Amino acid sequence: MHRFITPLLLPLLMLVPGLAGSEDRAGDPQAGQVRFMRVGCYECHGTVGQGGAGMRLVPLPLPWIGFQIYVRRPGGQMPAYSDKVLGDADLADIYAYLKSIPEGPRAKDIALIEDAADK
Repeated sequence: MHRFITPLLLPLLMLVPGLAGSEDRAGDPQAGQVRFMRVGCYECHGTVGQGGAGMRLVPLPLPWIGFQIYVRRPGGQMPAYSDKVLGDADLADIYAYLKSIPEGPRAKDIALIEDAADK
């Protein structure tokens, strides 16, 4: 049943920044990058959260609590990562890593793409 509750809960978590515990959790972005690669998150989400087989993660739209809930009990094909597999400190580091990645340019702002479209 949690697979149906989680997708419904996430939009609420994004819209209600005042929820207790919704503030960003402190973490180490460099350690988070190492953990992101070691755990295999990059296999679906790309090395910089750009997406692929899994959803795009950057820019990260979720507050810490929403991110934590989704990783622990995801919907869809993503496996669940319990706190025994990925502790809260490691998860906070991954979150800090994703938050540290700047959003890439929009396709319309990339000259090579624009030039190709003009031809």
